[in-house]
Amino acid sequence: MPFYRRKKRTRVAPKARSKEEKCITKWCKNRKALKYTRVKMANGMIKVYECFLSTCWKCHAKKLKERHPHTYVLNMIRHSARKRKLPFTLTIAEFKAFCAHTRYLELRGNKPGDYTIDRIDVNEGYHAWNIRVKTHEENSAEGADNTPRWMRGAASTDDQPVNDNEPF
Repeated sequence: MPFYRRKKRTRVAPKARSKEEKCITKWCKNRKALKYTRVKMANGMIKVYECFLSTCWKCHAKKLKERHPHTYVLNMIRHSARKRKLPFTLTIAEFKAFCAHTRYLELRGNKPGDYTIDRIDVNEGYHAWNIRVKTHEENSAEGADNTPRWMRGAASTDDQPVNDNEPF
């Protein structure tokens, strides 16, 4: 039976059908982003307003990344924590102080020497007292359960006695 690789699901921004629907960014052909605003009325009912932003979500995220890098990175970390169902209590002020102290924003990235955010106690979520900076190399050397890489495979081989009759 042949092995079929699953396609990675990617969300594509919807294309604009008319000039009025088009994002105002010069090169972008996507539709303006639809935004929902929820307002709680005095009688307790929630009213939902629907409006369009002037840009699509992709251009909106690019602008946020350029203008407010702290907010952009904090939103990415919050989204990752929400996907993994972890508690998240970091505020923007705490995150700005953390970045100023550790230079996280300047040195973050995907290379082995670049910085990542690591939780000190893996059983807790993202709190101001539970985060620290590590390099990618240090972070990947630990497993998901914070056991060093050399300890993970060694536990199963040391417990079994060696017999001369068996080749393996």
